[in-house]
Amino acid sequence: MTETFRQALQNALAGRDTVSIRGTLIELLGRDPYAGEVSAAHKAARRIAEDGKAVLISLLPDQVGADAYVPTARRAGRRASKYLTVDEKIIKDLPCRVELATEKWDALIDEGMRLTQQEIESDPMLSMLLPGWKAEPRAEERARLSAGTAAG
Repeated sequence: MTETFRQALQNALAGRDTVSIRGTLIELLGRDPYAGEVSAAHKAARRIAEDGKAVLISLLPDQVGADAYVPTARRAGRRASKYLTVDEKIIKDLPCRVELATEKWDALIDEGMRLTQQEIESDPMLSMLLPGWKAEPRAEERARLSAGTAAG
């Protein structure tokens, strides 16, 4: 089942820059998926992201555009859903929403973090709301985490 979902997600990515995992699953099955099917599709999406073919990102429906899957449940339109994307603008504009990306995408995510940091520092309202927010480049974070596991 996971392999079928993986193939469906890859086919969807071939046609669009950003695909909803749940939306692709609904298209494939022709109905609302069961919890186990959604879980298997998320595993397939993680594998695609681990292979470096796309970035797994969590987005609100209004952040992804017209192709977005908008859940129909009550208040679900304000809840984030998981997407696979190769759209550099989305990855750079929303670096904090990235859930899984390989080193291939690090430079782009880091650029987005730097831009976000600059935006926070230049906006008095944002800097007041996020006083201690500091972007840590992914390469530095990986080095810190690997040094922590090697020492521990």
